[in-house]
Amino acid sequence: IVRPGQLWAMSLSAMVRLTALACATNPASALAPGGRSLVGGAFRVASAPAASASTAAASAAASAAAGYDNGRFAGRYALGKNLPPVKAKNGFRFARTDGEVRVLGGACSEVLSGPNLAELLRPGFELEVRAMEALRRGEPAESLSVHTSTGVPLQLEQFLAALGPHLPSKSGDWCVNLQAEGASAVHAAIDMALQMSGADLGSPSARTRVACGSSSYHGPASTSPGGGTPLGAQAKGLTHPVRYPVPSPFLRWRGEDEAAFHARMLADFNAYLDEYGHEVGVLLVEPQWGSSVAAMPWPPALLRDYISAAKARGIAVIADEIMCGLGRHGAEPAAGGTGCFLSECWDLQPDILTFGKGIGGGAGHLLSGAVVLEGASKLQGGPAGTAYQSHTYAGSSARALANGAALLASLEKWRPSVRAIEAAVAPIAAELNEASGGAVLAHGQGALWGGLFAHPDPQARTAANLEFKRLCAEARVLPYFVPVGGFMLTPRYDDDPDVYGAAVRDMADCALQAARSMGWAPSALLPVSKPAPRES
Repeated sequence: IVRPGQLWAMSLSAMVRLTALACATNPASALAPGGRSLVGGAFRVASAPAASASTAAASAAASAAAGYDNGRFAGRYALGKNLPPVKAKNGFRFARTDGEVRVLGGACSEVLSGPNLAELLRPGFELEVRAMEALRRGEPAESLSVHTSTGVPLQLEQFLAALGPHLPSKSGDWCVNLQAEGASAVHAAIDMALQMSGADLGSPSARTRVACGSSSYHGPASTSPGGGTPLGAQAKGLTHPVRYPVPSPFLRWRGEDEAAFHARMLADFNAYLDEYGHEVGVLLVEPQWGSSVAAMPWPPALLRDYISAAKARGIAVIADEIMCGLGRHGAEPAAGGTGCFLSECWDLQPDILTFGKGIGGGAGHLLSGAVVLEGASKLQGGPAGTAYQSHTYAGSSARALANGAALLASLEKWRPSVRAIEAAVAPIAAELNEASGGAVLAHGQGALWGGLFAHPDPQARTAANLEFKRLCAEARVLPYFVPVGGFMLTPRYDDDPDVYGAAVRDMADCALQAARSMGWAPSALLPVSKPAPRES
């Protein structure tokens, strides 16, 4: 059982230091002399030109020329430390004001590019063109957005019809709550799960707590379940202060085989339920982790055991598939299924699942959702008859709904492409694992991959991440850097596997050099030593 203060996460001070360097675009430092890199399964001596002394000034001038005041934007990075503006995109090649960069990870926010994206966006674009022309003439215009208190977009019916065939609902008694982004979809899922319990949620003894994994992410850490507690645990509302154990590399013991590790995790999870199950009404799981464990998939059989144990105690289970859903996982569909959700492919049978990210097309039209797979009639018969989680723009964008319907209609045809990407990335990940001697743990499936610096000390992983970022900046590759120390790769489904794979090899070189530069002894790496028995 992982208690507050024992989470495997970096300290806030380390995260601040890491973030401060996250936007360094061309640091003026060269590779370590004689550094070696991984290319095509072989090694070569790495070299890179030193950055120009005027890089920072040129970048600042370019940003100013673009009208970008990065000292005013309190966004993902610290004030004055934002990444440069992006002028144009061509697949995973982004033209920024500081030059071209190959973006290997954007947290699953995009699924298609080029002509394929144009075709997906076309119905919504034509709708907007018609609306703009009608507005220009002063005539009634087709609705682009509808406030949720005044109606719904015409495109809602189209989206629901496209979504239905992809849902692993055995009874057909399903419903969906639509939101704009993933964190809100998770809140909506929790809302509906608690309502469907039929309990008096105002009672002091009500089971309203939400159980999250010791490594988990379900939205911004400030108020969402999972992640850290930068504003204090109270800001997370219903989230249980004690996290349940998960089979992440940080909890495995040295010398422990996989079967023994999984058995211990399941026993610890049941102990968690024994102690806290009377407080917990909802269990959140990520079938394939996002940033908290760098895209590592759960062991399917073990996850089914976790879900069964929770449901046996009357705990509703939410599968958060905002990262891995929409076919990104690449797994084989179940009989009669479409393979849209990993919950279907692995027969997880959650009560609710969530989706988001690229469902809106990845071009700025935001959409996400939470689907009650069975028992929607219970929600309908409850006090509210619907989810409480709603707002002005919850499922109100006609373009986002049109984009989502188009993606869902074409999803199955992209499975071969996702598997081709997997075939390109998988051997690079395996080579990186071997070449690093265990200092990097790379893993993944489909079009969702990642890697961790395999040191148990968060400060050591932070140091490796900073060097990794420096090397990636020089190589002009940009994976999604994860705070725990490592990277994620989230290619578009139509990225060219060979071209993308070549860029991944360049990134793998950077990860390998960063890990080697740390000088970690093999005995210092994960797995951790088994704790000594406590004295009675």
